[in-house]
Amino acid sequence: MTNRPPCSDFTVKVLSCHREYGKLGEDCVREELEQKKCFAQLLCRKEARRFYNDKLVPLSNARWSFGGTGNDSKVSCSTIIEVFAKPENGMLMPESISLEDRKFCRKITHELARCLAKKRRQS
Repeated sequence: MTNRPPCSDFTVKVLSCHREYGKLGEDCVREELEQKKCFAQLLCRKEARRFYNDKLVPLSNARWSFGGTGNDSKVSCSTIIEVFAKPENGMLMPESISLEDRKFCRKITHELARCLAKKRRQS
């Protein structure tokens, strides 16, 4: 059994996608999001938990499907951001998310990005 670095499977998928489609398009968004999640959970546990796991944003009159059970009253910030980031959704933020909740998720997203940037500089 070989001792592979954490997140290597995700990195291989991203590199393979970039070889096929290039780095500048939207074709590799899913692979890049999976890789980012892996590194975030490895390097920035607290911030990753808040972004990926904590269901803090209420849904009211949701017009978008978030892949939940349909009975979910709250979603995580990652759920909202990932829906927004997928090309098939036209890069639109779900209309049911209030300005206050958008600002809240933006703050959590920036905290995670700062942590990842700091860890990258340290390595």
